[in-house]
Amino acid sequence: MDLIGEALISASVQVLCDRITSSEFVDLFRQKKLDEPLLMNLKTTLLTLFVVLNDAEEKQLVNPAVREWLNELKLAVFDAEDLLDEIDTEALRCKLEDTRVVSKIRKLCTTENCSWSGRSC
Repeated sequence: MDLIGEALISASVQVLCDRITSSEFVDLFRQKKLDEPLLMNLKTTLLTLFVVLNDAEEKQLVNPAVREWLNELKLAVFDAEDLLDEIDTEALRCKLEDTRVVSKIRKLCTTENCSWSGRSC
């Protein structure tokens, strides 16, 4: 692995940390009633990994096992990025669906002058 690859892993891990702590991601996690402590553990793991990466990048020059670990890590980080892309897509789909539902309700209310619970929309 070259220095560009190493920098890519470090940057990717930082991006993963940023993405999993974004309000959209956390909101989706809550909306789907997923395990929030698991999300915080993932954040902690990624932050720890970020720290270990700096040391491993130096040690890989003299230790082939560390170099192999970094290669495997690079693949895992790419898989994690793909998974977060899928999660982001799902969050966007949910948001778009919610927007469409609200839009349809508003359109229905304005065209039919509906009332719910005795109140006008």
